[in-house]
Amino acid sequence: MEQDNAYIKLEMALFFQEGNERALSFFYHELYPALAHYSFQLIQSRPIAEEIASEAFVKIWRMHYKLNSYAGIKAYLYKIVHRASIEAILNEQRRTSTYRKLPPQVNSDSPFDNLVRSEVYRLIHAALKDLSPANRKVLIMHYLEGKTTGQISRELNLHPSTVKTQKTRGLQALKKIISRPMLWVFYFFIKIFLPFL
Repeated sequence: MEQDNAYIKLEMALFFQEGNERALSFFYHELYPALAHYSFQLIQSRPIAEEIASEAFVKIWRMHYKLNSYAGIKAYLYKIVHRASIEAILNEQRRTSTYRKLPPQVNSDSPFDNLVRSEVYRLIHAALKDLSPANRKVLIMHYLEGKTTGQISRELNLHPSTVKTQKTRGLQALKKIISRPMLWVFYFFIKIFLPFL
């Protein structure tokens, strides 16, 4: 399974370099959620973060012929998003005539912390797709939307014990799906991202 996934990433990276739009779509679906989340952590504006993440793909597509590896494409996208997010913060500071260097949210976490958090978010987002629709819905409503068991049971017209069961099963399945990739997260960042920090 992991070998197949590695082969797909290699193949898509080579297609990306050749200008294949299917490869662009692959990278967009693979990395957009984590990039938008990473930008949001910096600028605290969901619409602007999503715009920055989308624009990063436009920028990288213009130079697709220079990139031929999954890790290189991913690292460059994060670099683009980081720069654009900092630029958005500075532009907002100029507009509001404040002279703070960065908002407190940015000062409290290092770029490495934000990158790790975004990569974990990407892994969880990808793993959610492999859950059953019922378990996925309950986990999203509870953990991402912040809804209580009571609210979820009313909205989905389910008994609260059913919601709790689906939440438990979903978490168990999610743990199995993401346990192995998480071991590679830190290795990945040390090898790929530290040079950009």
